[in-house]
Amino acid sequence: GPGEPAGERDSWEQVYLLDRMRSAARRINPEHQDLVEEAIKRVQRAESQSELAENLRVHRLLVDGVPVEYRGPDGQVRTAYLRLVDFDDPDNNEWLAVSQVTIVGNKTRRPDVLVFVNGIPLALLELKNPADEHATLKNAWNQVQTYRTDIPAVFTPNAVTVISDGTSAAMSSFSGAFEHYAPWKTIDGRDVISNRPALEVLIKGVFEPARFLDLVKNFVLFSDEPPGMVKRVAKYHQYWAVNAAVE
Repeated sequence: GPGEPAGERDSWEQVYLLDRMRSAARRINPEHQDLVEEAIKRVQRAESQSELAENLRVHRLLVDGVPVEYRGPDGQVRTAYLRLVDFDDPDNNEWLAVSQVTIVGNKTRRPDVLVFVNGIPLALLELKNPADEHATLKNAWNQVQTYRTDIPAVFTPNAVTVISDGTSAAMSSFSGAFEHYAPWKTIDGRDVISNRPALEVLIKGVFEPARFLDLVKNFVLFSDEPPGMVKRVAKYHQYWAVNAAVE
């Protein structure tokens, strides 16, 4: 938190860990270190009031690279695409999971777990305590809706959202209706695993670094539909079917 000895944020409203973003961007783009600050500012600069339009904007910047203009040695203006996440080499990224991050928006909230890749919160997990009789998947989903109202900034860069009641677990886009959240039933192949806790299978199945980056880059889909923009995240059987077909 801000003001703490090991604090990594300038304010409680900030959802990005900027020092981590900078060091990763410099490492991944060694030839354009002087453009890193402009790239990070561009990611943070909102262009729309729509939560999904903003989510798509940041998603595209992360997947395609952040375009930054610069003048080359010959005086010509060129565009460099700075990568803030290294999708080709998972080990070249910095991975961090933090519990109970205090975020101030319209109200103060503390999501259970945020997963940061290079200082960018790409996943949110809302985990209800199984000892609590009110711990249900629906209550976890309801909590996510509260966060959307109270701390919308945390979802601007969000790729996937996980809900769990301690026993079962499901994943979707943060904007998904409750019925669109689905379990992830495999770890490293198409074999469904039923003899281990659902949350463990989901975390090991989704957050293995190479698989998570593949999911973010290739299996998050935005589409314009009659009700408006819709964001979908592939379910486990779709993910494995596509990757099996590619192999």
